[in-house]
Amino acid sequence: MTDDERFAFCHQLQEQLKPKNFWVTDFLAVRLMEVEFAFCNGESANSETILLCAKFCEELLYLKAPDAKTLSECMDKSTISAAAKSEVDTLLTLSQSTALGMATTAQACAALSGFFHLVFTRRLPPP
Repeated sequence: MTDDERFAFCHQLQEQLKPKNFWVTDFLAVRLMEVEFAFCNGESANSETILLCAKFCEELLYLKAPDAKTLSECMDKSTISAAAKSEVDTLLTLSQSTALGMATTAQACAALSGFFHLVFTRRLPPP
């Protein structure tokens, strides 16, 4: 996958998942930019992409459930969609099993998808 193809994949995935009028805070913008930059840096950055996506997903999950003691408790308490939970679970498993420098492009794409699912498809808690 060329750098241009990576950029197109990233943009298409974001357009597909991002709701209309979605407002990105500075906190999210910085993380999105770091992940996109790593992903678009080519195959040599596959492992970095996976690790960044996993790290930022963990951060976001703990922010959504600050009283949770474990990551699995965060997932249970979070208000993210079932699809996002599945994507994030896959990402976290992938990040633990991927050797640094040995990740494939398909794994980096899956990591990006998991991170974007968490960011863009979360449900708001009831009022």
